[in-house]
Amino acid sequence: MDLAALRDLRLRVQGLRQPPDASAPESVQRFGAVQAQEFVPAQWGLAQRIPVEDRPDAASTRADLDAGRILRTHVLRPTWHFLHPDDARWVLELSAERVHRANGSMYRSTGVEGDVATRALYVVVAAVAVGHRTRAELAGALAERDLPSKGVPLTYVLMLAELERLVISGANAGTQRTYAAFDERVPPSKPRDRADALAELAARYLASRGPATHRDFASWSGFTLTDSRRAFSDAVEQADAAGRPITTVDVDGVDHHVAASALEDASDSGSAASGAPRADLLQAYDEYIMGYAPPRAYLHRPGDAGLHAEFPLHALMIDGVMVGRWAPPLATGAPKVRIVPWRRFTAPEQRALEASVTEFSRFHGADVSIAVEPETAPG
Repeated sequence: MDLAALRDLRLRVQGLRQPPDASAPESVQRFGAVQAQEFVPAQWGLAQRIPVEDRPDAASTRADLDAGRILRTHVLRPTWHFLHPDDARWVLELSAERVHRANGSMYRSTGVEGDVATRALYVVVAAVAVGHRTRAELAGALAERDLPSKGVPLTYVLMLAELERLVISGANAGTQRTYAAFDERVPPSKPRDRADALAELAARYLASRGPATHRDFASWSGFTLTDSRRAFSDAVEQADAAGRPITTVDVDGVDHHVAASALEDASDSGSAASGAPRADLLQAYDEYIMGYAPPRAYLHRPGDAGLHAEFPLHALMIDGVMVGRWAPPLATGAPKVRIVPWRRFTAPEQRALEASVTEFSRFHGADVSIAVEPETAPG
């Protein structure tokens, strides 16, 4: 399989082409965990993976978050992720120990350890026990007791509370995010065996991001290469036993795992690249970009330098290849999508871009125009 075929298959498996019939919460569950560093752009990324006729707008996605049908917390590498409530407990239990080790030096340097950490967690738990609380409200409660309440130390207090399954995302308070009691938003479940949980996460990863390697999974999840190799092996064994085989494809001499059904579906449907071009306005941390290990050669043309997330600019794609950057409308002024192209677009590509902006406008519930800047070199 060459890079063009890999690109096409990943677009399909990711749901960016012929998305499965699923709601936003169901899409999150299919992925296992979805990177959500940037709150609103990440919601757009979810909507893009839902069929156009059923695609939610921003208000509907926010309603899912407010109601707790989608949750957001620090997990895995760690960074912000969306999780389904049925998965939040076991995914956090699986990754918390490793994240705590990674955070160890920061806990020490910020003073969030020992008695200070214990007292801080007690304050946070008491605050969310009577309602959802903003970061500022939790900071105020901590400050009253001379506990870490500002900047990086506050960040690590709250992350510690998340990893200990004491708090998780609550309903928005206007434009501010809140924290809620973990057990209020996450249903109870029995502890899972670590190997089984890791295999389940790997299976979800492959079902939503294949073809991929265990190195890709390690880069995305933060687990070691040894853990990731074992997780892939267990996931393949369990899938075979369940009659849902996972196979391998050779991409430039490297074996990549993918569900056999995904290969069959792609063969039945034909190549997406054979028709009119498709443009995608992907958020900078989209799973199509950040779900794999660098250098991510599938994202660019041969000879181009490696690409990376560059928030607040996002990734402008034509048929899965990055051809520029884009930025959503500013909070003030006329609503315009800013386009920073790396090359001149053909007429069909321009039409594809306009169609993608129309979908973006529909998601946000406002007419958005396009402001195209002069061509610039990739960077």
